[in-house]
Amino acid sequence: MTDFDDKIRQALDQEDAELLLQHEVDAPLHEQLIDLYRGRLRWLNIGATLGTFALFAFLIVLGYEFFQAEETQEMIAWATAFVTCFVWLALMKLWFWLEMHKNAVTREIKRLELQLAMLSQKLN
Repeated sequence: MTDFDDKIRQALDQEDAELLLQHEVDAPLHEQLIDLYRGRLRWLNIGATLGTFALFAFLIVLGYEFFQAEETQEMIAWATAFVTCFVWLALMKLWFWLEMHKNAVTREIKRLELQLAMLSQKLN
């Protein structure tokens, strides 16, 4: 695979190689998070963010109510609700990591398409 990459880089002229080098390094985590709110599904990601904050606030309330409960049956109910809310919160976090991964894979595919297009242009 390294030989193939070297052949592609040799076929590209200096300007094209500089363009590819700009996109070769992964963006920092905070830029990847910001990119989630720029795509076609930004409204869904904004809703998921608001839902995540609401779930976290609800989680705190459930934890407080658990420690204020006096009967065992109440404690079990509050603990069950707490665990359920915690699982939903973990699923929301997983949603964001999957979205960032999808964006990274899409970016790599586009970079590969750009390399192949420039290479075919050089060969023709």
